[in-house]
Amino acid sequence: MNPVAGRELQERFRSLRSPVLLSVWVLAAGALTFLAYLFVRSAAESRLVGVGFGGLGSVFASSSMGAFILHALLLGLLTAVVFVVPGQAAVTIVGERDRQTLQLLQVSQLGARRIVIGKLASALAFILLLLVVVTPLLVIPVLLGGVDVADVVRGVLMVAATAVTIGAISMWISARSKSMQGAVLGSYVMAAVLVFGTLALSGAEILLARPSDPGPTRYERGIPRDEGRELYSTWLNPYLGLVDASSDVLKFGGEVVPSPYQPFRQILVKRQGYAASSAWSLYDAFSGGGGGFVTEGDGFTRVDVGGGFAREIGGMPQQLPTEIRTVDPIRGSVWWRTLVFQALVTLLALWGATRLIRVPRHRLFRRRPVEVSDAA
Repeated sequence: MNPVAGRELQERFRSLRSPVLLSVWVLAAGALTFLAYLFVRSAAESRLVGVGFGGLGSVFASSSMGAFILHALLLGLLTAVVFVVPGQAAVTIVGERDRQTLQLLQVSQLGARRIVIGKLASALAFILLLLVVVTPLLVIPVLLGGVDVADVVRGVLMVAATAVTIGAISMWISARSKSMQGAVLGSYVMAAVLVFGTLALSGAEILLARPSDPGPTRYERGIPRDEGRELYSTWLNPYLGLVDASSDVLKFGGEVVPSPYQPFRQILVKRQGYAASSAWSLYDAFSGGGGGFVTEGDGFTRVDVGGGFAREIGGMPQQLPTEIRTVDPIRGSVWWRTLVFQALVTLLALWGATRLIRVPRHRLFRRRPVEVSDAA
């Protein structure tokens, strides 16, 4: 084990603060799961009452409840990582400099690379432990249905990878900073750029995106679709990578309650070549009650959702769609591209931090044996 990481982990977990924080974290995550369950069940009951199926929310909406709870938990975990990791990793190296103990590490037998990796491991170990202790809560959505184990694994992987990337960037800023306040501020600014800056860049790229073919826009099931160019900015945002990893953005229907992923899905749907103005229509058509109407030329096209529970109320047919429709993709997944981008940023940040921590070069000189002559 890395000696730097081992020493700091012993200091961290010997104090009373760590078990208290773990207990509070587990209670907060459990409360979030319970509140998400109550919210989605209440919303499902309200919608089912509207179509004449009151009292059956826990039966008809179990899969939608499972997806909602998983998505809410993963969004909460990723948000916690974005807000906690910069504060943990930003003080690692600059804190040693303020305590005037960095020179002791530099003159030890450890190289700069081992010092940086040890500091990063000690900063992220507690965060990764927080992810591990809430793993049992992620089993609940799988039991309810609507998601599978692969969705959970990919979602947790994206959260962990984002934590490592933000931690590495914060380490690089910590190695460059002269004060702890500057390191913490710079780390949070870089985290905001990684999250909100790339999200704003995706929005700007959507507004500038134009179909690559000069021909008329074609329609699929009444939805305008073009052959627009790839939105490369979507590869950079961790939230879009999380949504793409833990859900199928081109699978519609079967959701009694809309997922909290839906605003992010709209961007990913546009990446697949659908007109930005029709993204909400796409969800309304396949997930709304009784199908939907979307514009096709000068008229309207009825989108047949089919396969739902229907009842006539007040002379109007009301329908709750349960059949799942999948739209064929024209581009590959985003999440593995996001992982590649995060891996490159992590390696570059660690290399930069290693270059900033200068350690003496240890050279071993082998003395040549002295030849003793016979005359002596």
